[in-house]
Amino acid sequence: TAVSGTVGNGNIAGVALAIALGGPGATFWMVVCGLLGMSSKFVECTLGVQYRDIGEDGTVYGGPMYYLSKGLKEKGFALLGKITAVLFAIFCIGGSFGGGNAAQSNQATIVLKELMGWDSTSAGAIIGVVLAILVGVIIIGGIKRIASVTEKVVPFMAVLYLAACLYIILANFSLVDDAFSLIFREAFNPQAIGVGGVIGVLLVGFKRAAFSNEAGAGSASIAHSAVKTKYSASEGLVALLEPFIDTVVICTMTALVIIIYNFGGAFEYGGEGSVMIDGVAYEGAGITSKAFGQYIPYSNVFLTVAVVLFAVSTMISWSYYGLQSWKFLFGRGKAADLAYKFLFLGFVVIGAAASMDSIWGFSDAMIFAMVFPNMIGLYFLFPVVKKQLARYFTAINKEK
Repeated sequence: TAVSGTVGNGNIAGVALAIALGGPGATFWMVVCGLLGMSSKFVECTLGVQYRDIGEDGTVYGGPMYYLSKGLKEKGFALLGKITAVLFAIFCIGGSFGGGNAAQSNQATIVLKELMGWDSTSAGAIIGVVLAILVGVIIIGGIKRIASVTEKVVPFMAVLYLAACLYIILANFSLVDDAFSLIFREAFNPQAIGVGGVIGVLLVGFKRAAFSNEAGAGSASIAHSAVKTKYSASEGLVALLEPFIDTVVICTMTALVIIIYNFGGAFEYGGEGSVMIDGVAYEGAGITSKAFGQYIPYSNVFLTVAVVLFAVSTMISWSYYGLQSWKFLFGRGKAADLAYKFLFLGFVVIGAAASMDSIWGFSDAMIFAMVFPNMIGLYFLFPVVKKQLARYFTAINKEK
């Protein structure tokens, strides 16, 4: 479930947006952020398991809300723990409505409208309603139903997407070294218009990587908390693979495809995020679709299916994250549960009908806001993680 939450349209649309805004150099900073994110993901997911709450019926409740409130209380900061836990829960609900929902339905709508040749706002709203019905049918089932759906969907679409990327990269193998050379050169000496120098391209890269892999935001620890394990650090070690798979591998492959495609001078780097290709404006997943279409016939159909599947799986996972935060604030009753789910489904329609700029701006703001309370917890509680890691290694050595 957590992998489906991180592997999503941040990998397809987010990378395209990063390169359109910040040029090829943004890829370098995305990878740096992904590598750094492995450590923060390890710490937050270990803490998620360590401080989880188990209900009377055996349901597991976990995530930053619990390790902030319980862990900081242990350290003698009870009031700070309560405040940061409540703030995180509020921002996480916002994040579930934005990056985990509206941004996903927005990208799914862009590629569907492009494939079908639709150009009206009402078409976006209709697609949004259909997506909301589909997601609604799934999320009423709870985490086990979510896991059973996403664990089938995610590997299938990720393997297909990676195979397509690999085919394009291998077909243009002679250009791969030029692409990497451009990525490194532009990371420290960006030529993209309006990017604002090295700091500008770094911020674009970090912003898109954080959106894509969620490391530091704390959201993935909500799903990881539900694991069956005796050792919290074992789950932390599993979790640190996510930013690597998501950002270092999948985002880099997407970036290489777009950069290789643009060696033909298809569009100009920089600007507002949308680019002009053959006199038509493309943004997000539309740019990636255009790059794929150059090398694979009918890839627009495949990529549309991939984007929609990525979107649905990410929405399902984030509905769980948001619901756990909602329950932390409003209790675990059925009425509160349904109220959140209907609100969530409403944002599926809003995302499909709204503009990409406004949706992604709101999404970035919410995920950025989640980082602040979460990082306070990670800073004060890292000695607990160190102790749990030592305990886990001791157990492994005894088994040997």
